[in-house]
Amino acid sequence: MSEYLPPAPTWSGQASVLYRLLSGVDPEAYCLVSRVDFEGPEYGEAARRLPARYHHLGDAVMGSPERARGRERWAIRARRGWSALRAVARGVAAVRRERCGALVAAPDRVEDLLIGFAVSRLAGARFYPYLFDDYATKWTGTREAEFARRVEPFLLRRAAGVVVPNEYLGDDLRRRHGIEATVVRNPCDPAAYERHHGERVDDTRRPAAVVFTGAVYHAHYGAFLNLLEAIGVVGADVARLHLYTASDPALLARHGLSGPIDFHPHAPAAAMPRIQQEAQVLFLPLAFDSPYPDVVRTSGPAKMAEYLAAGRPILVHAPADSFVSSYFRQHGCGVVVDRSDPSALAEALHDILDDAALRERIRAAAWERACADFHPDRAGAALAQLVGLRGRSER
Repeated sequence: MSEYLPPAPTWSGQASVLYRLLSGVDPEAYCLVSRVDFEGPEYGEAARRLPARYHHLGDAVMGSPERARGRERWAIRARRGWSALRAVARGVAAVRRERCGALVAAPDRVEDLLIGFAVSRLAGARFYPYLFDDYATKWTGTREAEFARRVEPFLLRRAAGVVVPNEYLGDDLRRRHGIEATVVRNPCDPAAYERHHGERVDDTRRPAAVVFTGAVYHAHYGAFLNLLEAIGVVGADVARLHLYTASDPALLARHGLSGPIDFHPHAPAAAMPRIQQEAQVLFLPLAFDSPYPDVVRTSGPAKMAEYLAAGRPILVHAPADSFVSSYFRQHGCGVVVDRSDPSALAEALHDILDDAALRERIRAAAWERACADFHPDRAGAALAQLVGLRGRSER
């Protein structure tokens, strides 16, 4: 149960992860439940559509009551409440019809986890929250944040199991609620990258292409500003940022992201291996001044595995206490700048571009970690074992 299921747009890392986890599973062993009508005509022939049955809970109500006043605020709350009740009723009907023994809920809106729990209880299915981010701290609205903090311990302690993408989030949940979560890494598909590994990139080309692929938002802005300042230090004739993103360039410019940047439309998933493998540097940023620092600290971006599989030099710019910085430091599979210092970032960029031996060490270590930790068969097996999902096949 998730709003972001395949074939949701490929900018959704969550949809990409679920596709990789489920594409090797017998489609008779599971079904897909969402607020999005994936049976609609716009998705009928979409790429990455899974062969299992899709069920529609009814559209979610858009808008936040915290940004409204008076009657409008109460109207939004009433509509959201009715929408949630309708989602529960339709979810129970779908789960009973499919005779599901387990319900895995990956929340996008604050009420989604509670909806999933209610459906599981009423339908007699085991409940498994799948937390791609820290549920209790990801909300910027005051009332949403308070709601999440209150319901999280109630829901997680009553779950049959909890899924997280890395140990950092698992450790936080253990400290907060005394529960043991199961780590299911956000996987990549090494086979999609392996076919191009023998092709060499001209690392002497200038300006060097520093590439980022994916959505750009508050979890990244400060890190990108530091990179643009660092490029100013090394020289725009030496390096240039290339963004492959669905984010609006005008919006990014309002947040200061302008200068030596080439904006490219977001590419489909099938094109991503080639784009990433043609980069001279892959940039993996997390902001140092994000409005949700706990989410940044425990984040495991889906593109992290893709970057590792690409076998290209990776420049990590993220807080020192984050999972991302810790992983790349521990395994030596990227150059890490873990303080908000553009001059240190410029020095790291220089090191990557000028040191062929360093680039080769990073490439080798990155590919090793992609295969060891982020292979979809390993991640899929961990999820299948937890929830009792039958029919998982190795590709």
